Amino acid sequence: MFNLNRRTEAFIDISNLALGVFLFLSPWIFGFTSDLGWHTSWIAGTAISVIAIFSIGDLFASVTIPSFIETEEWLNLAIGLWLAACPWILRFHGDTEAMQVHLAVGLVIAAIAVVELWVMHHAPPHERA
Repeated sequence: MFNLNRRTEAFIDISNLALGVFLFLSPWIFGFTSDLGWHTSWIAGTAISVIAIFSIGDLFASVTIPSFIETEEWLNLAIGLWLAACPWILRFHGDTEAMQVHLAVGLVIAAIAVVELWVMHHAPPHERA
């Protein structure tokens, strides 16, 4: 059976997978009017989903790759920040639905990645001794 840490990682990775799939499907769900909003959703949603699938697979593998776990979080942070900023960088902020979806999903993905990176690099007080 998995310990709490592994279960938490699996939950986070499944959440990221769900967010990636949601982002990929969001142009149809919300009817984006911007072509760039459509394409950004497809590309970023696919990237987030692929990273999550590899991370889930790594959790259940007999040998895990520690560097991939941190790399995954840095990739998610970069994609999340890009998603939050891309409506203004790519100038599709006029498409309100696309802007709101990209901003919300981007900030959630980035926040999850920041929290996981912080937890990775900061040991609890009882383990510091």
